This record gives sequence, C-alpha cells and structure tokens, in this order.
Amino acid sequence: MKKGNSESTLNLSSIRIPVLSIALALCALFVSPALSQVTLRTETSSVGRLDLVVHDFIADGDSAFLADLPSQLRGFVKGDLAYSGYFNLIEPSDLPPDTSIQVKRVGTTFDTLVTFTGAQAARVRGSVSLRWEQATVSISLFQPPLREPTHVQDFSFQPDHARDAAHDIAAWITRMLTGEEGSFTSKIAFVVRTAQNKDLWIMDWDGANAHSLTRDQTLNMSPTWTPDGNALYFTTFREGTADVYRYEIASGRARPFVATPKTDSAPSVSFDGQWVAYASSENGNFEIYRAHADGSGKTQLTFSNRDDTSPSWSPTGRELVFTSDRGGSPQIYQVDFDGVDVRRLSFNGIYNETARWSPRGDLIVFCSRESQAFPKFQIFTIQPGGQRERRLTDGGNKFDPSWSPDGMKIVYTSSEQGKSSIWTCNWDGSNHRQLTFGIEASQPQWGPILPLTRP
Repeated sequence: MKKGNSESTLNLSSIRIPVLSIALALCALFVSPALSQVTLRTETSSVGRLDLVVHDFIADGDSAFLADLPSQLRGFVKGDLAYSGYFNLIEPSDLPPDTSIQVKRVGTTFDTLVTFTGAQAARVRGSVSLRWEQATVSISLFQPPLREPTHVQDFSFQPDHARDAAHDIAAWITRMLTGEEGSFTSKIAFVVRTAQNKDLWIMDWDGANAHSLTRDQTLNMSPTWTPDGNALYFTTFREGTADVYRYEIASGRARPFVATPKTDSAPSVSFDGQWVAYASSENGNFEIYRAHADGSGKTQLTFSNRDDTSPSWSPTGRELVFTSDRGGSPQIYQVDFDGVDVRRLSFNGIYNETARWSPRGDLIVFCSRESQAFPKFQIFTIQPGGQRERRLTDGGNKFDPSWSPDGMKIVYTSSEQGKSSIWTCNWDGSNHRQLTFGIEASQPQWGPILPLTRP
C-alpha cells in the first residue's frame, strides 16, 4: 500500500458487511405473524420479501383539523417499508376483491360463508385523530385469511414530527410481521468537505434531517458509532497530527482517545462496545491496535514491515478484518482477537480496502479495483471464509461501504465527475438510492438501531 499524504491514508477507515443466505418462510396462517420468520436473503432480489398492502389512512373525527396529515403519514410509512428491503409493496387498487360469498346447503336450509380470497398479502390500516395538538394514529395489521386484526397499536406524536412517528410505526410493523427490527430508527454519520475543512455530520437512515456535529476548521473524518448510539469515535487533526477522539452526541464534547506523536486513525468499535481497534504509525509503519473503550489496555495486534489499516470487528468480537499490502498489493486480511492466525481473504482485484463485517456475520463488504482494465473502485461482498465474491455496483468510483444495523442495506460513497455523495443499496446490490445532495459528502458509517418510542 503506497503511503501518500496523511489524509488519503486515513480514508481507509470504515465499512461493514452484507449477507447472502437465510431464513425461513411465514409460519402457518393461523400463527401470529409476530412469531413468524421470513426469508431475508436469497440469490435473487425479487425473492424472499413479504407482500404488503398499506391502505389509505383515514381521519378519525373532524378531518378539517387533520388536513393532509393522514395521507402524509401514510406516505412516510409506506416509503419506509418499501425502502427497508423486507417487503414488496402492493397498491390497494392492484388487489383482487377481498371477499367472496358462498352459499352452502346445510340440511334443509342455506348458509352464507364469507371468506378472504385472492391475494394473501398482509394489510396495514391506519386511523388518525387529533386532540389538543397531539395526534394519535391507530395501526391495525391484518393477515388473510384471518378477518380480525392480528395486531393493533396506537402511536402518539406531534403533527410536525410525522416523519419520526412513521419511522417508529414502520419499525413496529416490520417487527410484528417478520420478527426483525429493521433500521428505521437508526442514523448515519458521514463527513462533509467545506473548502479545506472536513466536518462530521449525521442524518436519518433515509437521508432526512442532515446536520453538522463539528465546525472545527480542521479535518475530521472516519467516524464510527458506539453500539448505544451515544457517541462517535473519529480521526481529527485538531491538534496538528492525526489522533482518535471520542465525540459525545448529547453534549457535543470531544475528547482524545489515542493521541501519539505519529498518525492514529481509522477507529472501529466492537459490537459489544468494549473495544476500539485502530491503525497507528507510532512504531513506524501502520499497524493494528486495540484498546478498551476508555483507552486503557492498549495492545498491538499486527506486526509487519508494511501498512496494516482499516480494522473492522466481527459481530462475535473474536476476529477483525483489515487492509494490508504485506503481500505486495492492498488486500483484505483477517486476524484473531489476540493477534494470532493472520490469514488473507481476498485474492481478486489489484487494490482491495475498507472491509466491514455484516452485523449478521455472514458477509464482509469492501471496495476493490478489479484490474487495470477496470480501474474504478466498486463495492463487493465476500463470505468470511473468502468464498463467493460478488460485485454490487458499477459506473464511477464507489467506496467507504458500511452496513445498516440489521445487515439488510449498505451505505457507500459514490464519486461521479469529481463530486462525492452518499448512496445506499440493498445487501444484494438492488435498489440504489442517493441520500445527500448539494454537499461534498463521503465516509458514511451506519449507526445502531435506536429504541422505539413505543413498546
């Protein structure tokens, strides 16, 4: 790995991993959907998603006071569910008639039987009311052929916070129908360049509510979240050399975590929050270190005469992946928690970097330049054993991949014609979507699922 200026070296910082195979079909029709499991990962993106219908939300009470709130809320919920990767959304108008009437002879009389027929897609219905500037939506879930709702839940919110309420509603619906939480209430940290400076920003999982955290007139980069979502570790030049700091979201305060006279960069927090791995050149070339979350117990994990950087923890905390050019070109390697048993995972591509482990544990995502003939960086996934490498993107440079906390989506940087922006796609490379516009954004890191406001 060629050492350039410190900024380009530090860009080997953050990433996580997708997934490729999985679970099971819906339980028997009369079993509560909350207990059912869904096929979440298959070889084709069109298979394994639940059909779902979101009916128009109705006004409960005086619709004049509610204005367009029911339709606005339904639009947010529907958009979240479609974006999540768990569902195939079906428009109500595309459904066949919901019921059929059969007349059956019973002895000397006739009996009428009304049943659901046609599409067996789960249904979502909502009723919105407003009282004393507090809105409440009652959400009902139906699973044909059952005619009564399987789940009902009320959500209260301020009318100007309909988008936040929709994230909670979509998370609840997903949990009831699939047993999965989804990433609806998570946030994404990223870096924005302004003139010669770089600052940390955060936004909602869908790109809404983007705003800056730092305004330091320096370079801040490579953020990584703590599992509780309360803090970020990141690399900063605020004291002149690259150091790793911890930023508290609530207070806005930042304090040093690792600060040596050399370059300390690319932090990665373990899934249990107990450890932080990072790269440092304190002993010459870059090597991988780990320390407790408070900075104590520092241990060097790799020992080579080349550069090792961009560590990322496995979900179990027993292994890390990292980038190294010890074999002659930057490739993805794996090492155990105690620094033993270093092994190479990637063998294709002339420059592979920023590997990140999926929260589900079954895939690693990274970016790669395939060859001199295909010199653009693209996003790939590979299994932890090094099998089944798969390219997810094409076109201009794509880099800085990171996993959503449910392992269903990947966020990455796309650079087209010199301008970078944040995009997402599903774990299988489908449904690419741009999240940032009008700013120079890069190095996204997806944060944890935050608690629902309702049980």
